[in-house]
Amino acid sequence: MREIWVFLGAALLIAALADVFLVILNYDEMGFVATRLCRWQWYCLRIVTRRLPPRWRPFALRQVTGLNVLLSVTTWLGLVVSGFGFMYFGLMEGANFEYEGRGVGPGLFSAMYLSAAQLSTVGTSQVVPQTNVLRALTIAETLSAPLLITLILTFLIGVYQVVRDLRNLSASFSYPEHGASEPLAVLEPYFPNGVGLDEFLQEINGGLWSYADGLRLHHVAYFFQSGRDHFSLPHVLRMLGETLAALRWGLPSESSISRQPLLSRMIFRFDRFLDYLHDQLGWTDAIPVPISFEEFSAIHQCATDSQDPWCSRFLCLTRAMERMERRAPPSESRDAYLRYRQWLPFAYRSERAMSAVSWDLDYQPDVAKRVTFAGRVDCPARDAP
Repeated sequence: MREIWVFLGAALLIAALADVFLVILNYDEMGFVATRLCRWQWYCLRIVTRRLPPRWRPFALRQVTGLNVLLSVTTWLGLVVSGFGFMYFGLMEGANFEYEGRGVGPGLFSAMYLSAAQLSTVGTSQVVPQTNVLRALTIAETLSAPLLITLILTFLIGVYQVVRDLRNLSASFSYPEHGASEPLAVLEPYFPNGVGLDEFLQEINGGLWSYADGLRLHHVAYFFQSGRDHFSLPHVLRMLGETLAALRWGLPSESSISRQPLLSRMIFRFDRFLDYLHDQLGWTDAIPVPISFEEFSAIHQCATDSQDPWCSRFLCLTRAMERMERRAPPSESRDAYLRYRQWLPFAYRSERAMSAVSWDLDYQPDVAKRVTFAGRVDCPARDAP
């Protein structure tokens, strides 16, 4: 029976150290204990936050990251203390330990007391090992404490660095004089000549790389909640996806802006980030069927109204970009149709990702109403030629 406690303690200790290694030091690995517990904790909290009045929701959401960090650290420390404690308890037979003090003797509490004292590096004189194997085991636990503390500090710094990267990325889309609710409002200052657009794209590219890379290393940061509309992952997904789509497919193919190499790299990186989110959330990717060229050409030439919401959105986007670039509307529809076919999968996937993340993180600001948008897009009608 004693051997079972020793094996159980060893299994808990191995599980704790493996989870710490995977969560803190391993890229693209979530571990199998702490991160899952954090997700379950968030599911429980989400049931509560969805029923809170708007006044109290932001306050409650801001506690999520702190609670997840606390749960992760408590889980790791608890597993290590329990692992060593069960091993000590399994070896508490005969004269393996010497006990001193009232009420101190062989038992599970004494074993856990010794384990907690050794991990805290304080130690105790009330439970003293009497064999070299047990002395080596207590020394190993004491030496593991600084390493564990260092790893936990690395974890804390990493999580809040990812939060800071999200803040910087959100700030890239915030301009007080133009507002932050519409991506085209953010792009407007750089048109018609594209002056300063390269610096803007480089800033976003650096922020996206830093945040996406950090999130793959510290998955717990995904659950961060600021309680503010524009400081959130769903808002960044919307702004970034629509900004990239506008620059890449909202302008004619011969435009120098749409052919920038940096823009292609950013779209590729954004797609890889959506792949990561898709692996976590698993939304469906059934892309809408594009309309035919004949139907698109008739709508593009203002000969008929569009009954397809995605076509309406694309034409609204292209007309807005034409006005910003002060470009005359093209009379031929072939280039626009090819861009529409390329834009549709990207735009649909981007919106599906934002919808899934918004639901998962209980994101409920006014901007989230666009997530389930499927109706007609209101935009100024282009004059018929």
